[in-house]
Amino acid sequence: MTNECSRDSVPAACTRRGFLQSGLVGGVMVSRLVSAATAVPKTWQAPPVCFFSKHLQFLDYTALAERCRDLGADGIDLTVRPKGHVAPERVEEDLPKACEAARQAGIEVAMVTTRLQHARDAEAERILKTGAGLGIKYFRIGGHEYAEGQELLAQLGTIQQDLEGLVKLAEQYDVTLGYHNHSGGRNVGAPLWDLERLFAAIHSPRLGANFDVGHAKVEGAYGAWQLGTELLAPHMKMMSVKDFVWDKDAPCWLPLGQGIVPLVKMLSIARAAGFLGPISIHVEYKVGSDEAMLQEMRNAVPVLRRALTEAGYTA
Repeated sequence: MTNECSRDSVPAACTRRGFLQSGLVGGVMVSRLVSAATAVPKTWQAPPVCFFSKHLQFLDYTALAERCRDLGADGIDLTVRPKGHVAPERVEEDLPKACEAARQAGIEVAMVTTRLQHARDAEAERILKTGAGLGIKYFRIGGHEYAEGQELLAQLGTIQQDLEGLVKLAEQYDVTLGYHNHSGGRNVGAPLWDLERLFAAIHSPRLGANFDVGHAKVEGAYGAWQLGTELLAPHMKMMSVKDFVWDKDAPCWLPLGQGIVPLVKMLSIARAAGFLGPISIHVEYKVGSDEAMLQEMRNAVPVLRRALTEAGYTA
């Protein structure tokens, strides 16, 4: 469970002073990497910057693509899940429409976010097959939770079996799956070491982390975030970015660059491991309107691009 703070009402610690003291943002903007001709560029020299479409649910496919382009993104992290931009049961009909709208706007559907947990999910093969046919290579999958009163490592064995079924499908359709690390509760992946254990056991290039820098910092707090980032860096396939400060013992989510997430250092660790996957911008704090959400995303793009430059990425 997250502690949401509105843009206008945050704790005293959630101030621009904290942002200025962090010294995380500076440098020049990385040039955009856009391929208008294909759904996914053959090569990326730097991670493409995407918007998580969960926050833009009020836009149809054409408006979504055009606004993402106009706001400075290279692509879209498209929700293909219940109540998402594409309903799983309509993936064959609607995902091509979303991809065509992105191409017409000169950007791409760089990744999709699903809730798939195992190959037994009714729509699993249809989602991966349809996306692969459209040139989408990156798929975020759904998370798991540890049950109380059961041995943790034994539960990892069961989760491994679920993931192995999805990996077989990913290998069949030549796509890559990313497991998202959520902080809090009993979430599998919150401590990060458990994901590394799963990835090492399954040992497939088609499975890795959709590494969330904000949640990694929440659970890593004082210093373990760096060890966790280094541990998962070789397994990173995709990345999600957000920022926060502490409100007592809970994270208060803030605009990117205005909190305590060591974004440049995390990106530097990822770059050293060869990471070039898509990066999805998340806005987890409350804003007052749809237009305000669009402005928050517009503001986040240069922050992320400058951080990429400081981390050593070049166009």
